[in-house]
Amino acid sequence: MRRVLVAAVLVAAALSIGGARAYFTAQAEVKDNVITAGTVALSVEPTAAALSIDPLAPGETVVREMVVRNTGVLPLDAVTTAAKKAGYTDLWNALTCVASVDGTVVYEGPLASMATRPVRIAAGKAATIRYTVGIPASAGNDLQGDYVRASLYVDAQQAH
Repeated sequence: MRRVLVAAVLVAAALSIGGARAYFTAQAEVKDNVITAGTVALSVEPTAAALSIDPLAPGETVVREMVVRNTGVLPLDAVTTAAKKAGYTDLWNALTCVASVDGTVVYEGPLASMATRPVRIAAGKAATIRYTVGIPASAGNDLQGDYVRASLYVDAQQAH
């Protein structure tokens, strides 16, 4: 029993010696850290009637331009689509469109199904999209006097 007590006292003494050691420490604070999420935003010019054409004859094409400006702080990819809002479906289906940016074609086909390839625009920069709209030379007399009212949509997504 005495041996057990001596052993316990020795263990307690050893632990207290090791526990009495002090280690120096230090800490620094880095204040006022702010993290802000980026934004994806755009504007277009003109804001109305970008593709208005009067009159357009079979076999003719007319060029119209629209400037898409990245007003956000992140780079974006912009895609342009079109939708018929009023008018004659036969004319809408006959219209052709070639969309290009800096000479690179991003869409070619019917205006009715236009969805351009994404156009990358850096933050604070702009891209001019050039639309060449026409009626095929093979269009018949049944399109005379028809009209179409359409909207262009520019959808932007953060570039990755």
